[in-house]
Amino acid sequence: MAGDLDIDLLRAFATVYQSGGFSPAAEILGRSQPAISLQIKRLEERVGSQLFERSSARGVSLTPTGLTLMDYARQIVALHDEAMARVALPSFNAFVRLGILEELSNYRLPTVLRSFSKVFPDANLQVQVKLSNSLMLEMLQGRLDIIVIAAEANTPNTIPLWSEQLVWVASSAVPTSVRQPLPLVSLPDPCFYRKAATQALTGAGQQWVDVCSSSTMAGIRASVIAGIGVTAMGKTEVTEGLHILGSDSGLPRLSDAEVVIYFRDKGFESVAKALAAHVRKSIA
Repeated sequence: MAGDLDIDLLRAFATVYQSGGFSPAAEILGRSQPAISLQIKRLEERVGSQLFERSSARGVSLTPTGLTLMDYARQIVALHDEAMARVALPSFNAFVRLGILEELSNYRLPTVLRSFSKVFPDANLQVQVKLSNSLMLEMLQGRLDIIVIAAEANTPNTIPLWSEQLVWVASSAVPTSVRQPLPLVSLPDPCFYRKAATQALTGAGQQWVDVCSSSTMAGIRASVIAGIGVTAMGKTEVTEGLHILGSDSGLPRLSDAEVVIYFRDKGFESVAKALAAHVRKSIA
């Protein structure tokens, strides 16, 4: 290996893999696809080994060397971004109103809050956990400064956090029939779990019927555990009493959800970047 690992090359490498291809990585990083390809080539020359398989059904697939380097690349990029953002805010002690999506309230919420406390120990934090439409409305009305939500790629004023793998879930104690129409338990619209579920079912030509709607994930879990129906949720949010339905259930594959930090205005961009960097490092 000759020389040091350049942070921009590592960022391009991680983004290509996480986004699933060179074209989406170019969009995320605001560069051309040839420029991204050149960065990957330079990184491969630097480490003296090929990092991506040149032909893969997935679109991009890592070689053994690439797999090893990816673990380090994610951590290095996240730590670099956290350090840069933290130095830019050496004594941040403002009042911050943070909103977090209800769908993420079980597993991811503690990670986000721990990260905020670690990066901004002197800040005054107010937290709200609500549904997506409520969070967006409160931000538009100036009652929230930063929110953690699911959003389309390249949405303005957003910073990527992670890709949430969605799965079909049923009761682990009560047999639940995967029948037509599918008995669906979900949060009300707009909900990215519900949207992913209904889009997948429609695309597969499968019918469903709403058997239960709750405004909280606690209500969703209780309904599913009771055997009322099935639901879609993040894999990390599956708790005791629930089990994941595999491909043998006949249910269509669910698309992943992209979770981002959305900041109200440029005044909170540095705060959002520092928080995002620490969250990404925490879940790497």
